Amino acid sequence: MKDYSVQKLRNVSLISHGGAGKSTLAEAILFNTGVLDRFGKIVDGNTTTDYDPEEIRRKISTNTAIAPCELNDYKINIIDTPGYFDFVGEVKQGIMVSESAIILVSAKCGIAVGTEKSWA
Repeated sequence: MKDYSVQKLRNVSLISHGGAGKSTLAEAILFNTGVLDRFGKIVDGNTTTDYDPEEIRRKISTNTAIAPCELNDYKINIIDTPGYFDFVGEVKQGIMVSESAIILVSAKCGIAVGTEKSWA
């Protein structure tokens, strides 16, 4: 495994209401940075960050997952958090170890309650 200095590490949380596309974005980042050679899909139950049998069955994230990748000599830890408020503890844990966050908003549904709670 490559050694990274602290200056070359980034922790980024993906947060939003459920169904906005956090796990799909994480999958796209992993695919486009060359970590994955195939693009997993939620409906097929083969995404990297939704690996738990319960997540695959429900087709939602219930756990926070970390997906590391490298870009321009930086190691980026993508922290995929659940979107449904039942799992808010997982979201808070992901945010606590991040220095930045990406808040996703569904183009179809717009800003939802989970998005507002994530922002707060």
